[in-house]
Amino acid sequence: GSATYKYYSFTGNGSLDVTRAGFADVLVVAGGGGGNNAGGGAGGVLVQTDAYLPAGTQSIVVGSGGAGSTITASLSPAGKPGSPSRCGSYYAIGGGGGGGQVQQDFTRDGQNGGSGGGEGYGRGTNVAGTGISGQGNNGGLGYSDLSTYTSGGGGGGAGAVGAAVSPANGNGGDGGAGIANSFTGSSVTYGGGGGGAAVPAKTQGAGGAGGGGAGVSSGTSNSGTANTGGGGGGNNSTNVTAGNGGSGIVIVRVRVS
Repeated sequence: GSATYKYYSFTGNGSLDVTRAGFADVLVVAGGGGGNNAGGGAGGVLVQTDAYLPAGTQSIVVGSGGAGSTITASLSPAGKPGSPSRCGSYYAIGGGGGGGQVQQDFTRDGQNGGSGGGEGYGRGTNVAGTGISGQGNNGGLGYSDLSTYTSGGGGGGAGAVGAAVSPANGNGGDGGAGIANSFTGSSVTYGGGGGGAAVPAKTQGAGGAGGGGAGVSSGTSNSGTANTGGGGGGNNSTNVTAGNGGSGIVIVRVRVS
């Protein structure tokens, strides 16, 4: 007959008591990165089948999402990175923050992480965040024509890169898609990148499947969904706070028959 499994799901820190050393399937999702003008990168998603767990107490850490950047007319730092998650010796790296929108090149850069943050609008730096191989993907580049639009790139997702802004249309970059996992018996998608923001006349970047927050031109920002590792959505206004990254999760699946 078919195999029977038991699973343990952690949405916060804890521990797993392993009475006998053996193998299990482990999903570790880190916290997503916060947004700015660009979308935050998704938290790293580590899927390890037949992971060896030694006997004893295994430490479980579930990473929080990174804070979205508070954007003013003179200051626009990149979003904060997500925090890492772990199950024993298996780690996932937090998502990179989305890049900013002030006329200072270094603030535009997307930050590196499990998945990389998108680049804030700009012409000249062309630096999106880099993802970790096996856990995530790179963010997308932002763009501005310096007159009618200023648009941020999408944050990278666990399953796909964040979309770059097309100079042809100036729409915000979509967040990269996450990946589906069924260790609980139901398919859930984790690790979507945050969408990049654009001016009101343009289309905002969509959040990536798997909890990524969508970009907005102004007003209330969209945060990544809790316990998915989704990246925070971008915001194209000032005197606002961009979307926060979503917290992570740890799931351990053990075959019982």
